[in-house]
Amino acid sequence: MIRTRQLIRPLLALALAACAAIGFAQQQVQQGDPPARVASLSQIEGSVAYAPPGETEWADAGLNRPITQGDRLWVDRGSRAELHMGSSVLHLDGQTFLDVAALDDDVMQASLNDGTVNARVRDLQPGENFEIDTPQLAFRATQPGDYRIDVDAKQGTTRVTVRSGAALVFGAGGQPQQLRAGQEAAFTGQDLDRIALPAAADNGFDRWAQARNRLEDQSVTARYVPRDVVGYQQLDAYGSWAQDATYGAVWYPREVAVDWAPYRYGHWDFIAPWGWTWVDDAPWGFAPFHYGRWAQVGTRWAWVPGRLGPRPVYAPALVAFVGGNGGVDWSISFGSNPGIGWFPLGPGEAWRPTYRASSIYLSNVNRYVAYGNRYPTTYVHQHRPNAWTSVRVEDFSRGRPVHNSWQPVRAGEIGRAQIVNQPSALPPPRRFVENNAPARLRSLPPPQAMQPAATPRAQPIFQGQAGPRPPVAEQRSVQPLAPPRMQQERPVPQPRQPEALQQQQQIRQQQAQERAIQQQQRQQVQEQRQQAQEQRQLQHQRDAEAAAARRAQPMPQQPPRAMPPPPAQVHPQVQQQQAPRHEPREQRVRPQPDPGEKGNGNGPDEQGRGRGHNRGG
Repeated sequence: MIRTRQLIRPLLALALAACAAIGFAQQQVQQGDPPARVASLSQIEGSVAYAPPGETEWADAGLNRPITQGDRLWVDRGSRAELHMGSSVLHLDGQTFLDVAALDDDVMQASLNDGTVNARVRDLQPGENFEIDTPQLAFRATQPGDYRIDVDAKQGTTRVTVRSGAALVFGAGGQPQQLRAGQEAAFTGQDLDRIALPAAADNGFDRWAQARNRLEDQSVTARYVPRDVVGYQQLDAYGSWAQDATYGAVWYPREVAVDWAPYRYGHWDFIAPWGWTWVDDAPWGFAPFHYGRWAQVGTRWAWVPGRLGPRPVYAPALVAFVGGNGGVDWSISFGSNPGIGWFPLGPGEAWRPTYRASSIYLSNVNRYVAYGNRYPTTYVHQHRPNAWTSVRVEDFSRGRPVHNSWQPVRAGEIGRAQIVNQPSALPPPRRFVENNAPARLRSLPPPQAMQPAATPRAQPIFQGQAGPRPPVAEQRSVQPLAPPRMQQERPVPQPRQPEALQQQQQIRQQQAQERAIQQQQRQQVQEQRQQAQEQRQLQHQRDAEAAAARRAQPMPQQPPRAMPPPPAQVHPQVQQQQAPRHEPREQRVRPQPDPGEKGNGNGPDEQGRGRGHNRGG
């Protein structure tokens, strides 16, 4: 027995070491995988602008565009925005600048350079960090709760209010201060020097954020999908849930177009590191197009979330592509123009990304909704023409609205179609922001906000094709933010850029040239408008001078007019006699006299003249 135990112990130790090595290897494989979690603007009131990494110009931020690390948001004066990231939500007040530094399952880190944020942290998993950095401190929530952070960039202050929960604030010294529920503190500098500020009173923005939180607490969709599904709360007002004998719980959208189909009303955008990403036009169009699958139940389209569990993995678009320009045997064409088509994946069908990913990522992204990890050779919607959508490659690569130019695919061509599985088969991006209009803002972010004062405390989660990084467990134990003056003492390694970012840099160079031309044209138009305005002002001044000259000339003397006597001095009888003279006579046709009565003095003419003579006498 002892001999057996002696043999088992080294074997067990060897097995544990092998498992640890496999686990570490799996973590290393996942280095090139994109983040599993993103954020989305679920509510916009007013004007909200965004700028992707490396961009210096702002574009109008619309609903349903994924927000990931490196993206910056500016909420205009008098505007508001709601940003969902998993089960947590940020409410942004007007004139607020937010920079998303890191976003994944383990870390949510944002830099607040100016403005006000209400943060609602619904759940914190072990090892998960929820952090908001300001120019003065780093705020970290240690418990689920409601928090408010105010940053005054001009005064150089940060105020932290803990309505519920608990939090830690870190300064330059690294020694944190704890804030509990009901506490509020204001700081200046980077050494957590407290100052006295008036208490933050609830205003219209706070009441709006609280009302949005209550609406989310009452969400019906939360009974069918986990709250980690980004955009789930938008489904309540635009559809209904039902139980299907085949698929279980399904969601039906209301008030869609007659020719509506999934992934038809919206546009494609090239967003790193995923590449081509679907951005839907519907106010509910985030969760059903990045999680779950679509099915046709009778004549209606139904979203099938599947057995979604905690932490579902975000996907850019759950479709199968057909055509493109990758040298496949068959491609969709619009006359002499090449085309590309797609259709939604059905329940149980595994999704294959068009970018490189590890086997662990492929397993996680298809978890809960696919029957195994085998990719289907035929798809349930592949032979349904009403499920197909196709456009020209030119429209696809420039991100133009699909519903304006899509065409159905003929049933005879569907049988010869080949599914695109390689990234090279999709068209490269040309000007993916063409559908994003330039921002029209009443106020601009401060210039220093373009360079966030808070330097991220952790390296970005997604490093592309960069070298090895520490295990995830070490990533969770990183220290909070160090101020800029401390960061300058140690160099920050620059990771290699992924292929998608290199493509974006080329696109930005082309866009910079196009923007320069557009800027020159706008300046010319502005100069023409200014000249026209000056001419109108000059003409207005001349008209005013002429009017003033006319008023300065003496008026000619006119003889006084004879005023009629007042009505009270006129005798009533005279008025009664003279009134008929001013009354219009009724014109009558005079009858021809009878020849036998001519000259007898009793005809109508003689009688009329006689009456007139009597009235005159």
